[in-house]
Amino acid sequence: MFKIRNRKSWIALLGILLLFAACKGETPTAPPAGGGNNGGGSQPPSNVTLTLSTSNANPIIDSTVTITATVALNGTPVANGTAVEFVTSFGTFIDVTPAVTSLIRTTTNGVATVNLTSPNAGVAHVTATVNNVTRSVDVTFKTVAPCIPPDPRCPVSTAPTITSVDPNVGRPQGGEIIHISGTNFFGPVRVLFDLGTGAPVQGFVTNVTDTGIDVITPAVNLGAGQQLVADIIVVTQVGSTTEGRVVANDAFTFRNTALTPVIHSISPTSGPINGGTRVTIFGEGFQPPGVQVFFGSAEAQVVSADFGQILVIAPDARSTNPNGSGTATGPVAVRVVNINSNTRGDSPEQFRYVAKMQITAVSPLVGPAVGGTDVTIDGVGFDAPVQVLMLVGTPTPIEAQVIRVSGTQVLIRTPALPSACAGGQGAISVTNIENGDSATSSNIFTFISVTPQITSALPNPVTAGTSLTAIVANPGTGPLGSATIRFDLGKGAGSPFTIIPSPSTITSASGNQNFSIAVPLTGFTFPSVACTVGGLGGPPGTQPGPVDVPLTFRNVTTGCSDTITVTVAPASPVCTQAPAAASVTAPATGCATATATVSTTGSTSITIRNSAAPGAQNLTVTAGTPTGPFTIAPNTQVSIPPGSSSSWNVTFTAPATPGSSAGSVTFATNDPSNPSINVCLQGNATP
Repeated sequence: MFKIRNRKSWIALLGILLLFAACKGETPTAPPAGGGNNGGGSQPPSNVTLTLSTSNANPIIDSTVTITATVALNGTPVANGTAVEFVTSFGTFIDVTPAVTSLIRTTTNGVATVNLTSPNAGVAHVTATVNNVTRSVDVTFKTVAPCIPPDPRCPVSTAPTITSVDPNVGRPQGGEIIHISGTNFFGPVRVLFDLGTGAPVQGFVTNVTDTGIDVITPAVNLGAGQQLVADIIVVTQVGSTTEGRVVANDAFTFRNTALTPVIHSISPTSGPINGGTRVTIFGEGFQPPGVQVFFGSAEAQVVSADFGQILVIAPDARSTNPNGSGTATGPVAVRVVNINSNTRGDSPEQFRYVAKMQITAVSPLVGPAVGGTDVTIDGVGFDAPVQVLMLVGTPTPIEAQVIRVSGTQVLIRTPALPSACAGGQGAISVTNIENGDSATSSNIFTFISVTPQITSALPNPVTAGTSLTAIVANPGTGPLGSATIRFDLGKGAGSPFTIIPSPSTITSASGNQNFSIAVPLTGFTFPSVACTVGGLGGPPGTQPGPVDVPLTFRNVTTGCSDTITVTVAPASPVCTQAPAAASVTAPATGCATATATVSTTGSTSITIRNSAAPGAQNLTVTAGTPTGPFTIAPNTQVSIPPGSSSSWNVTFTAPATPGSSAGSVTFATNDPSNPSINVCLQGNATP
C-alpha cells in the first residue's frame, strides 16, 4: 500500500514561496516579453562563439586525442564553469571511469577539453554544445600512422614551399632586398607581389638556391592608405611542363616610413574613475615603439602596440583634467601620437569615466535552490552589459540571468543550484563586461534546499508487468538546465530494479512532473498467502500475494532522491492446494529391526504419516524393493489422507548362521519437500 508521509516540511516551503511571490509583486520584476526560463534556472549563455579543435585529426588506434572547445561571448571568454556537452559517435572519452560517449565539462578561461581514444579504426564525429550553439569535428583513427617526412617511405614532393620572408615590411618606393626561405626553388624563378588589384607586380630576383631566393621589392602605390599587404607568389621552373607555384598569403607589407595615426574605435568606451581599465584602440598608422596615448591631459600606459592596434591602461579620471582637479566623471578625448613622425590622431568616440562600482543593497536575500527568484541589486557604477555570479559553495560560481540594468540597479533571476536538495549561500558578484569593473555584495544570499518528493504513485497496488505513474514535486535540474532521471524499484529481496522512466530527461526544476514507470513482470519475491482452490467450498491452498517494496526517485544529474513504498501484486496468481507432508513415525529413530532364529523369518514395520493440515493433498507413497535379506508389503502405491498414517510390513529371512544383516528401503512420495524417504533395515539371526 502507498505510505502517506508527513508533509509539514512541504507546507512550510509552500508558505515561503508564497511570501516570495508577494514580495515580487511590490517591485517591477517581470522580464521582457519572451524572456526568462520556464524551469526557473539559468541557462548557459546563448549565441556564443564556439570553436572546436583537435590535437591530432588522424591518430593511430589506442592513442589519445585532446578535443578543445573554446567558448567566447562578444569576444570575451565565457564565465568559468560554463557547461559544454561533448558527444562522440565513435570511441570513448576517458576523462571518467568507466569511459563514456557523452560527457559534460566546464570551462576555465573560456576553454573546456576532453580526451578521446579508440581501440578500433574508424571516424569519430565529435560535437560540442553550449546552449543553442553546436560545433563538430572529425577524428579518424587509423591502424597505421600517416607517413611524415623525412620518413624515406614517403613520396618525394618537388612542389615549392615558402617558410619565411625576411624582412616582411618595406617602404612603398621598393628597392629593398628581402630573402624568401623555403624548399624546391628550382630555376628559372619568378617572384610576384600580389596586392589584390588583379595585376601582381614582379620583383627582381638577384640570387636563387634550392632553399632561398633574394629579390628586390618593386615600387607600389599605396593610394590613400598608409600600408598595403601583399601575397608573395613564387613560380619555379618557369615555362617548363613541371612549372610549380606557391603562394604565401599576407607575407609582405608595404608601409609608409612616416605614419599618421588614425583611430577607428576604442573598447571598452567606459571605465571607473580610479583608472586601471585595459582599453584597446583599433585603427591604423600606429608607429611603435614611439607611440603615446592621451586620455584628456593624462598619458596612458602603453602595454603593447602594432600598426593597427594599441593596448593601454587608462589613467585615473582626475589626472585627465589639465589642472589635475575638477569633474571626476564623464567623457574625455583619446589621442594617439606617433613621436617619430610627429603626427597625431583623435578617436571618433570618447572614453567615459563612471563611478567605481559599489553594491549597497540586495533584496530579497533568500530563495529556493531550484532558482527562479527575482533579486534587485542596488548600487552605483553598473554599466550594461553586466555579468552576475552567485558565489555559493560550489566548485565554480553560478551565473544568474540578468533581466534589467541601469546605472544604479540590476535586476536578476537566480539560477538553480547543481544540487537543489543541498541548498547553499554566498555573496553576489557583478562585473561590467565592457570595462571589467566589478563589486561583490557584503550581503549573503541563501538558497533554501528544495528536495524532490514523490507525491503519488498510481495505481497502488500495481500489477507486475504493467505501468504506474509517479508524480514528483520539484525534481530539480543540473547546470545545463536539464537532468537525467532514474527510478529504483525493490524486488522484496536482493538488489532493486533500475528503471528508465518516460520521460528520462527533464528541463523543469520545479513544480510537479509525471513519470511513467514500467513495472517488471518477474523478479519479485512474493509471499505465499492462503486461498481456496476452485473457489468457494474448495480445498484450502496457497498462492503468491502482494509485496510492499521501496520506489526511489533518483536525479542522476543533481544527486537528489526520494523514496516511498508501493505495493506490487503478482500477475494472474494461481491458487494451489497445500501439498502433502510425509514423516516417518516408526521407527522414530534408527533402523527398522527384525529378529529371527537361523533359517526362519521375522518381521518388523515402518509407519509413515501425512502430517499436512486438513484440506491438503493426500500423501501418495510407493515402497521400493529393499536391499539385503528383506521383503516389504504392500509394494503398491498407498494414499494417506491428511492427519492419517499407513504401515508397511518388513519380513526378514534369517540366514543359516547367527549374525546381523543390514539393508534399506526407499519410499517415493508426492511431498515436494521429501520426494524420497530412505529407511535403514537391520535383521538379527539367533541360534
